[in-house]
Amino acid sequence: MTDLGLRPLRVDDAAEMAEVLADPSLYEFTGGEPPSVADLERRYAVQTRGRSADGSEQWVNEIVEVDGRAVGYVQATIPADGATEIAWVIGAPFQDRGYARQAARLLIEQLADRGVTDVVAHIHPDHIASQRIAAALGMVATLVVVDGETRWTN
Repeated sequence: MTDLGLRPLRVDDAAEMAEVLADPSLYEFTGGEPPSVADLERRYAVQTRGRSADGSEQWVNEIVEVDGRAVGYVQATIPADGATEIAWVIGAPFQDRGYARQAARLLIEQLADRGVTDVVAHIHPDHIASQRIAAALGMVATLVVVDGETRWTN
């Protein structure tokens, strides 16, 4: 039996997460390429602050762990006004096991505990796996398209 949980992102997660995020197929729909350890250290140094420099957004960045091993991450951007945007990424070797759905559900529960109820995700129209996850979370696709991605909302 697997024990899936979330824990706050740390800068020292960079080396392990560089391995988790190393498969180029992860970037098929989002663009970009696998990040280096140094890239992630810089990114995580900013993300672990928990808020934007101007204070207009709060950030929740969590590592998804299964049996104590990092398999991906979930994140939320909580603006001062408007819907909170969530996202999930599970490393290619760990996909098709329900981890993204479970982790995103845990993230939504954490957000609800903070009083956040209006949640959106932006998903590429060809990314069927993420669409299925969003639907399993009770989200529905809207007609809004942002940077080529469909907005899903709860």
